[in-house]
Amino acid sequence: MTSFDTLPGESNANIISSIINLVCPQCGGRMFEFQCDGRCRRNWLAEWEWANHAMTGANTSVMR
Repeated sequence: MTSFDTLPGESNANIISSIINLVCPQCGGRMFEFQCDGRCRRNWLAEWEWANHAMTGANTSVMR
């Protein structure tokens, strides 16, 4: 099971939107690709893939 820190009620769409806009969903810092350059220094690749899978469903291919 994938676990990560988000605000209560934060949706997959918000995580995806933040990453697309190069803003870290956790600390608000700037990002380069999937790596946060802010306080948390977190790599968001696993959460990106999980959120995309949850949003598109198992039978839909994800455009990359």
